[in-house]
Amino acid sequence: MKLSFNLKLSQSLKLTPLLQQSIKLLQASQIEINDLINEYINDNPFIEYEEEYFSSTGKNKSYITHNNQANNDDFYDIFENQTKNLTLKEYLIENTHLFSMSERQQLIMFYLIDAINEDGYIVTEFNDLIEDIPLNPKVNFNELELLLKIIQGSSHPGIGARDLSECLILQLENIKGANEIIKIAKIIAKDFLNFVATNKTEEISKKTGCSNEIIISAIKLIKKLNPRPGQVFKVIDKKDFINHDLEVAKVKGSWDVLLNDEEFFKIKIIDYHADLIKKEKSLKDKFQEAKWLVKNLEQRSITILRVAREIMSYQVKFLENGEKNIKPLKLKDISEKLEMHESTISRVTNNKFIKTPHGLYELKFFFSRGLTNHKNEGNTSSKSILAKLRDIVNNENKSRPLSDEKIVTLLQQEGIIVARRTIAKYRDILNILPSNQRKE
Repeated sequence: MKLSFNLKLSQSLKLTPLLQQSIKLLQASQIEINDLINEYINDNPFIEYEEEYFSSTGKNKSYITHNNQANNDDFYDIFENQTKNLTLKEYLIENTHLFSMSERQQLIMFYLIDAINEDGYIVTEFNDLIEDIPLNPKVNFNELELLLKIIQGSSHPGIGARDLSECLILQLENIKGANEIIKIAKIIAKDFLNFVATNKTEEISKKTGCSNEIIISAIKLIKKLNPRPGQVFKVIDKKDFINHDLEVAKVKGSWDVLLNDEEFFKIKIIDYHADLIKKEKSLKDKFQEAKWLVKNLEQRSITILRVAREIMSYQVKFLENGEKNIKPLKLKDISEKLEMHESTISRVTNNKFIKTPHGLYELKFFFSRGLTNHKNEGNTSSKSILAKLRDIVNNENKSRPLSDEKIVTLLQQEGIIVARRTIAKYRDILNILPSNQRKE
């Protein structure tokens, strides 16, 4: 056996704990930052909340619990009591318990409710349910129909439908009155939904023998119905609500960006354990961690503010006149100006929101590529084109909607060169139907 020695030279990148913490805080959203602060306070004896924070915001310390559950009046009551915010299945179970049923019927009902998806539709075929339900004798179609009728009759209108047509008819049956428009609307929902999708009102008129005016009125009624009735029971999460990190406002004639620090927990370092820190290494490490946290939180705020101000300095026309005036902007433009790495700009703009005169926007929204104009310059933003397209369609004659080719021509008149297929792609992004389906 021969022994030998090999010398190998390699490079590796190791991040210090301070840098790791800095990156973690920088890319975190506002809610995540508050959760992280909670974790540090629960784990580190040298960090506590500033009393001034609670007095200035009107919050008290019961606002913060171990699991970060909000208990103050700033949130709607629906968060405080989950029974007020039932899921669809919980709602159906609660509703059907009001009916007197045998054990057999209760089991069948359980399987029926389990077969209803979040939109409110039965997604399992009756044949499959018959095979799945472990009863002897076997469940039959009449039993399933009877119990399904109970669900449909005792629930939010449309829930328990097997398809869109049945869903719409169930909702129409709940409208009081028996006028001709409701009657025709039921016929259309049953037999002519494919014609509604393509706006072929004259075809429906011929097949039903009704006037075009009545057909149009019936279709308008159908379009007011809810095709996904189960979604009204979607449980609301507090995290679905966004608080802005920054706000841009005009101050003495010029635009300025300010941090919204009211929503961030304020912390301070407790330094009266100096004797213990010297004796215990573990405490010394915790004290160092506390100092890093405060330093990194301050640096995070400074970095976010610098980046946001630079972005807004590029987008003054947007601030003055809205989305149609957004300029093309790349991460590289900001990184070079601020002498930061592009990855840092990316972390800063992700999940950070700014309140503007035109609404709430994520910072990364303001980055977009440039499209060619008539001077062959890429100074028209794709976001600007999207806004212009939305405006054009919203203001078009609904009886004679504009084709993609016509929209291309209108944009060319503004000096913007764009292909028809690009307009088609942008329509899809904005969920705008083709012209033949937009006609009213």
